Amino acid sequence: MRLATGYALALGLMLMGLISLVIAVGVGVAAAFHVIEVRYGAPLAYGVVGGLFLVLGIAGLLVGRGLLKRSAPPVPRPRRQADMLKRAVAVPVAARLISTSRMARVQADPVTQALAAAAAVTLVGWIAASRFKRRSGDIRD
Repeated sequence: MRLATGYALALGLMLMGLISLVIAVGVGVAAAFHVIEVRYGAPLAYGVVGGLFLVLGIAGLLVGRGLLKRSAPPVPRPRRQADMLKRAVAVPVAARLISTSRMARVQADPVTQALAAAAAVTLVGWIAASRFKRRSGDIRD
């Protein structure tokens, strides 16, 4: 709860800072407009301030379009995470199978032992097959 409150407070302060920054830019533009208006007249002040925003807007659109046209980086393959998942699943299952077969006080019925052995063999086969997986271009009809 304390962590969420800290993040909410930080977000609120950053939002307040962003709003203050926008207001400060507005005051600066108004001051620049006033200086130009006093020295050169209102039509030129409107032209300068409007032209500045026009140039900034066009530059922003062009830079944004350029950023969107870039090719996206390739999606990373989860090979390392998949290997970790295989190990995380295989080791406890194998350890449990070994420990339950050696324990004298807990004896599973033969059907359960056969199903557990088949599951272990399937798991080991799946891990081995994924290691030597063929590429899709290698398959020939």
